[in-house]
Amino acid sequence: MKFSIVLSILLILGSQAADFDSQVEELQNSNFGQTILQTILMELQTGDPVVSNLIDMVQGLETTLENEQERDDKRIARISQNCDIDINTLKDQINQNTVNSLTLKSELDSLNPQKVSAVASLERKNNEINDLKTELNYQTHKRETETITYQVILDNLEQALFGVNQVKGYFNSYLDVLVKNRKRFDKPEPSFLQETYSFKYDQSEVDDVENQGQQFTSFTQVAAKVNKLKHHVHLEGYRAMLEMMSRLAAKAQDEPSQAEVLTRKVLSILKQIENYIQSERIREDQAEALRSGNFELLQTLLSDQLVQASQDRTYMEGLVESLSTRIQQASNEKFEVDQRIVAKTRELENRETDCRLKKNEYDTDTANRIKQKRVVVVAVDLISSKLGQLKRKLLAN
Repeated sequence: MKFSIVLSILLILGSQAADFDSQVEELQNSNFGQTILQTILMELQTGDPVVSNLIDMVQGLETTLENEQERDDKRIARISQNCDIDINTLKDQINQNTVNSLTLKSELDSLNPQKVSAVASLERKNNEINDLKTELNYQTHKRETETITYQVILDNLEQALFGVNQVKGYFNSYLDVLVKNRKRFDKPEPSFLQETYSFKYDQSEVDDVENQGQQFTSFTQVAAKVNKLKHHVHLEGYRAMLEMMSRLAAKAQDEPSQAEVLTRKVLSILKQIENYIQSERIREDQAEALRSGNFELLQTLLSDQLVQASQDRTYMEGLVESLSTRIQQASNEKFEVDQRIVAKTRELENRETDCRLKKNEYDTDTANRIKQKRVVVVAVDLISSKLGQLKRKLLAN
């Protein structure tokens, strides 16, 4: 029985000794605990300290730790609140700028095809204007050529009509002589029958006829006058008509009895030629009036189209310029927005890092204070219940 009691006491003492050693070791394992042990040692070396004073001193450290913890709790609360506000604000700004950037990109995606289309339309309009100018110049040149051709044809018809009237005058004069002297021409004089016809131009003979007031008494005189006209004109149709008159005159010389018949036949032919020339002149005048009217209508149409096309081109140039300005403005604005996104993202990352570091610092300090408070509790227990052992331990070391 006594042995059991002794064994129990030994076990208790052994357990207490083990607890004491672990507590002292726990204090020695931290700088804060070593500081407390050194403070207790200094107090013990001064004499016999009052236990309550040692306990109050150590518990004062605990109060200091609690005050520091309370201060840090309030500080971290303010920091967390400010961090949340700043981070949320930065995220909102980044989101808003991202939306603006996407909106500007969508606008650019819409404006760029519009500009391409407007530039293509402007190029087509320029080509249309050039085509209209070319067509107007061509039609104007064509009209000028037609006018010149009309004047040439008109001059030729005037020349032919003038020649026909002259020849008619010659034959009418000769016909008057034939009619007045029909009995005389029934028995033509040998000199007339033996007269040799020639188309050779004889200025003296013609001059004699002209001096006689256009009174022709033979085909020779008529042929000479016609021959004179033939050598002074260049119009091919007119020359062909004069050649025909010369051949008829030659035939009349071969058959003098048919002179009046042939003369009337020639005058009938000349009348047909005159009518033809007159009808051709009327036809040419009508054709020229039609061409002139058509040209004026076409010129007005082309001019109106050119004016409208020029107005359209002015509008398209303004549209292209407006689209270019809007694209440039949107591009510049998007560049600025993207730059703000980059800056705000960097600022957000820095702010999050700063807040995380402060939170880590708070967590570390809090963990250290928990350990320090544990050290204070151990120190209080040693002072209050094991001061003698502690004193011997400290003084022994």
